[in-house]
Amino acid sequence: SETKCMKSEGASGGLVDWTVSDVVSYFTTAGFPEQAAAFRTQEIDGKSLLLMQRNDVLTGLSIRLGPALKIYERHVKVLQKTHFEDDDC
Repeated sequence: SETKCMKSEGASGGLVDWTVSDVVSYFTTAGFPEQAAAFRTQEIDGKSLLLMQRNDVLTGLSIRLGPALKIYERHVKVLQKTHFEDDDC
């Protein structure tokens, strides 16, 4: 099970170690370059990303509702879920 844990960490280390730039490039790569700028403006790093609630993404970042919902449902929520599942390792 150790290899599973290492694999899920990903190449760039755990989400907790992500810098603001890592978060920005993640969302840029995910297809949200405009919205990624909001994460930079708000200085959201990996630790902050882990703590974000749905409402933070929808209202706190000043991004349009459509993209904000996609970002939260498909990315933030998924990253958080993966992170907290890996914590048992």
